[in-house]
Amino acid sequence: MRAVVKARSGPGAELTTVRDPEPGPGEALLQVVATGICGTDLHIFDWNPWAAARVHPPRVMGHELAGLVLAVGVGVGSPKVGEMVGVETHVVCLTCPQCLRGDFHVCQNTRILGVDIDGVFAERVVVPARNCWPTAAHLDPASIAFQEPMGNAVHAASQGQLRDRAVVVTGCGPIGLAAVGIAKAEGAARVVAVDRVPARLKIAVAMGADEVVDTSTGGDLARALRAACRGDADVVLEMSGHPALINGALEVISPGGWVSLLGLGDGVDSIDLSTQVVMKGVTLFGVTGRRQFQTWEQTSAYLTSGRVDVHPILTDTVSITDFERAVNLARSGAVGKVVLYPPDRW
Repeated sequence: MRAVVKARSGPGAELTTVRDPEPGPGEALLQVVATGICGTDLHIFDWNPWAAARVHPPRVMGHELAGLVLAVGVGVGSPKVGEMVGVETHVVCLTCPQCLRGDFHVCQNTRILGVDIDGVFAERVVVPARNCWPTAAHLDPASIAFQEPMGNAVHAASQGQLRDRAVVVTGCGPIGLAAVGIAKAEGAARVVAVDRVPARLKIAVAMGADEVVDTSTGGDLARALRAACRGDADVVLEMSGHPALINGALEVISPGGWVSLLGLGDGVDSIDLSTQVVMKGVTLFGVTGRRQFQTWEQTSAYLTSGRVDVHPILTDTVSITDFERAVNLARSGAVGKVVLYPPDRW
């Protein structure tokens, strides 16, 4: 079959032929129907220091997926052949202390599709059957594939109360944009979106943001946030990993507020913990991945009920065979989620 492969160390990737996968016991073989490109894929394509330390080529790239079940291995009761599924991309060991207590999202031995094991930028992929999440018939493939990144936003937004709160979302990539929609759906009194890319802020408005703060214009971030919130913020959903945004948000968080930290930055961040966190009684949550499978239940409910419509985020579609154009689109920052579809013929 054909697949996008990180064939060797260094920048780039190539469309090439790889062996057809076959499902073993407890596994499912999926036909790739739609997939999304994200920051992790860009890091691997560009071969940044994280990718060079983590990824061992050759590796089929990609992890966000809507897939059609073609076959299952021995011992699989669900999913069924013919079902459309989303896929939890963190493959966990089930035996470490974290897994044994049900905290699968922080498994000590997590393997990630497209990073540690072969991924989904391909015609077909084999995944553990337990990682498949059956979906409602009316959901389109792009929305099904988007459940995985949206789940990060759901996990971050589920750490505390949002109703009647002033919520700031820092960083309006696809996950941050989903967080805007979730906060609005949960009845936040005010949702403020922060980013430096005007095109993303327009999508944030479409997702329900009451106010936006464009950091590309400079100025006093804390003052701009207070003006947008009409006072202090009660909740911050931090998706950027940018120290200036984190510190600006902490400056305006109200005493007793809470902050979810999902964004990953470069280097060491300096935070005034004594003044901005301890003395104000602020609660910080470090968030990684999705709870298996509580987060999937929540995410699926948002989408199937229509409480959150993610279509404004799904801005561009590209054939998997035109992968480099998809990379350049995603890297531009001027789009939402780039969705990859397989061609009619590989």
